[in-house]
Amino acid sequence: MKTNLNDLQLAYLAGFIDGDGSLIAQIVKKDDYILKYQIRITISMIQSTSRKHFLIQFQKELDTGTIRDRNDKITELNIIGHLTVQPLLQQLRPFLRIKLKQANLIIRICEQLSSTKNDPIKFLELCELSDQVANLNDSKKRTVTSATVKKTFQDLGLIKE
Repeated sequence: MKTNLNDLQLAYLAGFIDGDGSLIAQIVKKDDYILKYQIRITISMIQSTSRKHFLIQFQKELDTGTIRDRNDKITELNIIGHLTVQPLLQQLRPFLRIKLKQANLIIRICEQLSSTKNDPIKFLELCELSDQVANLNDSKKRTVTSATVKKTFQDLGLIKE
C-alpha cells in the first residue's frame, strides 16, 4: 500500500499516532494454523466519538481501515494486517517520535513474517519481538506471550526444550 499523502500529511498522521494511537504486534491463538498462532499487526487510533470526523478523514486519505464506535463514547480506527501496515509505517517512520521504537520492531516483524509459516524457531523469534512491542506499549491485558508459544511448540514436539 502506497499512500498519496504528502510529507505534511504524513507528519500530521504520525503525530496523531504518537499521541492517540497504538502500534500493536499481538500474538493470537489460531487452532487451525499449522503453528497454532499468528502475529496480528495493527495500527489503532482512538478519538472521542464527538471528534470521530478526524478518524473518518484519515480513513478516506489512507483508503483503508475500519472504524468502530465503542460503548464508552470512544471511536477507533484500526488498520490491520502486515501487508497494509508495513508500507504505511515505512512512510510514517521519519515523522514518528514516541512510537518510533515500536514502528521499527513491527517493520522487522513484517519483513520476516512471510518466511515463518512452517518454521517454529523463526516464528518464535518474531513472537519475542512482539513481546518487546508490548513492553514498550505497557500492555497489561496480554495472555499470550512468546513464552506461551514456546511451551505450546515444546508440547507439540515442534521444538526441543
